[in-house]
Amino acid sequence: PLLSMQLLWINLVTDCFPALALGMEKAEPNIMRRKPRNAKSGIFADGMGFDIGYQGAMVTILVLTSYFIGKGMGGAAHGTTMAFLTMSLAEIFHSFNMRSQRQSIFKLGSQNKFLLLAGIGSFVATVVVCEVDFLADAFGFVPVGLEEFLIAIALGVCVIPIVEIVKFIQRKLAK
Repeated sequence: PLLSMQLLWINLVTDCFPALALGMEKAEPNIMRRKPRNAKSGIFADGMGFDIGYQGAMVTILVLTSYFIGKGMGGAAHGTTMAFLTMSLAEIFHSFNMRSQRQSIFKLGSQNKFLLLAGIGSFVATVVVCEVDFLADAFGFVPVGLEEFLIAIALGVCVIPIVEIVKFIQRKLAK
């Protein structure tokens, strides 16, 4: 439901800036107590392949849900706009999950101010591209109502509790 130009925006704005801010994240407190990774293990080792798979499927389901809700409320253009909003917001919220692969974001203790600023900036840029007429026209978006916008936010924020639940289960299984 998304055009290549819209996906490029998501990659450049809602992925790039939060990813750079994650580079400013403080090291996890127990990092030096962990065993080193095996130099021969691949990139998908230690559960990373599972994480990539379920998180990709989760975002896909949320975005498609948003698209079909929007399409039902006002046609395909509404669906595309809502899918874009949901995917952008899911990426922004998901960047907070990525502060730690296994530890709960609610127990990390420290705050990453750069990530918070990057998230706010990405959110504002996303709203601007959807709401400023000449930008919305260039990207193929249509105005959505408050109800649709709130649905997109709600679907986007779902990534936090879903990932937190999976992290909790992974921590319990690791013991």
